[in-house]
Amino acid sequence: MSIKNKEEYFYSNIGLFNSLNNMGVIDAIDIAEYEVPIGNTTITAKTNLLTRDKISNTLLDKDIINKGEQLLQMEKKGSKDTVTTRIVVTLDPDEITKVSQNVSINYRFSYFDKCVFDSICSLLAVGNNAISLAMIARNMMGKKSTYHPSENMLNEIDETINKLEKIKVRIDLSEEVSHFSQIKNKFKSGKAILQSRFLEFRKLDTVLNGTETSVITFTAEPILLQYAKLRNQISSIKSELLDTPTQKNKTLLTVQTFLIQKINMLKLNPLLPQCIMYESIYELFNDEYANKNTKFLYIKIRESIISILDYWIEKGFIQNYNIESKGRVRFYKINIFFSDNKIIPENIIECDTSNL
Repeated sequence: MSIKNKEEYFYSNIGLFNSLNNMGVIDAIDIAEYEVPIGNTTITAKTNLLTRDKISNTLLDKDIINKGEQLLQMEKKGSKDTVTTRIVVTLDPDEITKVSQNVSINYRFSYFDKCVFDSICSLLAVGNNAISLAMIARNMMGKKSTYHPSENMLNEIDETINKLEKIKVRIDLSEEVSHFSQIKNKFKSGKAILQSRFLEFRKLDTVLNGTETSVITFTAEPILLQYAKLRNQISSIKSELLDTPTQKNKTLLTVQTFLIQKINMLKLNPLLPQCIMYESIYELFNDEYANKNTKFLYIKIRESIISILDYWIEKGFIQNYNIESKGRVRFYKINIFFSDNKIIPENIIECDTSNL
């Protein structure tokens, strides 16, 4: 592909990023931020999208699947008016068993699911039509095209995609349309309902370069990406920040995605307590490790958090951090700093991994 054709292909598919840039959601992006291998139609995004709308966050923080209609308050803080968005999220367990033999699937929308979802959105946004499991894996980890993800990781991603395809989402944002000027012109009437499966796609199981794989063609823009775009609630993160010096398995990608989500929230909301509680991280694994000894799991998580945060300091994603204790709880919370004018608490634990 010539440089000229490469630019034409890029700009014909960059509508999402241009609109986000025009709205001031993300910084300016130019063609140098993307790799388009010559002679190959695969585009690797060096900037990843992160949906940060209230529906995505509610799915992550609460068990609302198959719990009936949920009412989310969308009015701005201090507003006298109430703006209610009604959502229904359903999943038929029998549908999952048709495509998966994994009886331990978590039916909630997990942080690993979010990691897969954001990767898919990022790959779609830069113009990829057909996406392989390996492409998704590399994008999740910030790896280059020469990286070969493990078969186990590809299977985990496949399980997540199959699960998300079986989740049905209905969003009634009619009140948002009548109250928020930036989306009024998107709908011809006051009635505004988005409804589809979480992901809609066709999958082809094939052999590429001697390896069995699945190639996925998405037939519709993911519904939560549609909603986040409407509400101007998408952030971005450089893909290099995902290539942290930790083992890349489902557990640690879950932790890393959780940290990214929370740190992004702290950056956007400086009035929030600028910290992350260790207990909130441990709770991510309550279902998976119910009635199991979590001692070594928590040790591994704490070691990995230090490696991740140290790497993010080096890359400028955060300014600094420290680990704070409370009474007998040695690892109570992580204070995150984005500038030099923060007051550092006295009861700090030195980041010595031998004490983990």
